[in-house]
Amino acid sequence: MTDVLTFFTLPTEAGHDLLDNWVEPICRKYGLRLRLAPARANRATALVAQRTSAFVLWDGSVEGPEDVYRAFSMHAKLRAHNLLVSRTPLPRNVLTRNQRAPVHGATMDNAVLAEWLDRHLHTHLRGVRAPRRPPSRSAHYWMFENPADYFLSFRGSHQEAAERWRAAFEEEHGVRVRMVPACEYSYPTEVVTRQQMWEGAARLMYEITATGRVLVHLSPDYFDSFWTASELLATLWLLPRGSTPPTIRSAHVLDGRGTLVAFGYRGAGRALDVPHLTAALADRFAKLINNTDPVTTAPETRVPPRGPARVLARLVRSLGYYDPEFTACGFWEDVRVPCPACKPRGRAADEVDWGRHMARADEDPSVDYYGYFTAHRGHLARGRIRCPGCGGELTLVNDRGVRTLWVPVMTTEKDQDRPVIQSHPVWEVVTG
Repeated sequence: MTDVLTFFTLPTEAGHDLLDNWVEPICRKYGLRLRLAPARANRATALVAQRTSAFVLWDGSVEGPEDVYRAFSMHAKLRAHNLLVSRTPLPRNVLTRNQRAPVHGATMDNAVLAEWLDRHLHTHLRGVRAPRRPPSRSAHYWMFENPADYFLSFRGSHQEAAERWRAAFEEEHGVRVRMVPACEYSYPTEVVTRQQMWEGAARLMYEITATGRVLVHLSPDYFDSFWTASELLATLWLLPRGSTPPTIRSAHVLDGRGTLVAFGYRGAGRALDVPHLTAALADRFAKLINNTDPVTTAPETRVPPRGPARVLARLVRSLGYYDPEFTACGFWEDVRVPCPACKPRGRAADEVDWGRHMARADEDPSVDYYGYFTAHRGHLARGRIRCPGCGGELTLVNDRGVRTLWVPVMTTEKDQDRPVIQSHPVWEVVTG
């Protein structure tokens, strides 16, 4: 039905406000018939909505025991006619083509969500972009909606210098440069799982491919960070196979769409002498991303399918799916604790070891290449933990609430009524 908008709403005060005061008037404005998903909708309900609606709107807010994620599915993440809005941060493994939601630590009100919905429908139903009404709180960056011209890879420890450089570059060339805001994907000393680390890398890779051009702000501590090194690794992976690693003065075609330009720190003419990616390393990177991409994976990919679907499982094993490394509890549940004393300092480009960067858990020493060590999540609540490398005792705090994770119920599970949203406290190592 080309004129139907199906809405998976919440039976909360904020959910009713979004429906009554915002979604209903917007549907009338565009001549859309509003259809409400029934209470306790499931994935079968959502599948019907996918096939019979021009748009499927989800209120993805997690504000209490009620949520829409029991009906949510991979279709909702992959199909462009799904629209996801949320007053609270989304579960970290939920990323869709069209969404409006706050980053971790922030919230949004219904007026902001409704403005985005209005603009999106105006663009797709009227064929032109709706003008923003200044000042607009929805003037946000979204990689799929309005990508910048360049992605800037930089260390957060040099945020101010990188911002000044970006401002000068934008003014000189008349372009927009995307800088990921501080703490958008993780906090500087956050305790994370191995899966969560690579999920962050997958999100950054989406940003890189959306812009098609990368600028590298090469500070002395650039290669000390898993995150910035992963941004460069993703960029190298996108280059044509066999390309020479970039230098300060070179440019490469990136994914057939743009150029990679590497700039030195404060204009220095230092070469970016990072090692080549061998075929084996490139294959290893692809498998890590395939198994952590928040658009295409969720914890149910830990469970190989049964019955006729086993044929599909065999076909995708070459991509790393259902590999024991990525289905193990250690990949999803054991945490990585950053030790401030054991982290690298001033690692040079030619000292980078991509194999160690992408090492399996069983290949790591007690403290890994970036100064992280493994711990059980349950031990964090003690507030103190000892590093097996340097022997130092670290203090942990949980001052930033929780991160949520969407864990769909499998049809083979005995407990079909278990919650599908998990909440995990955000632990950070105290420094200074």
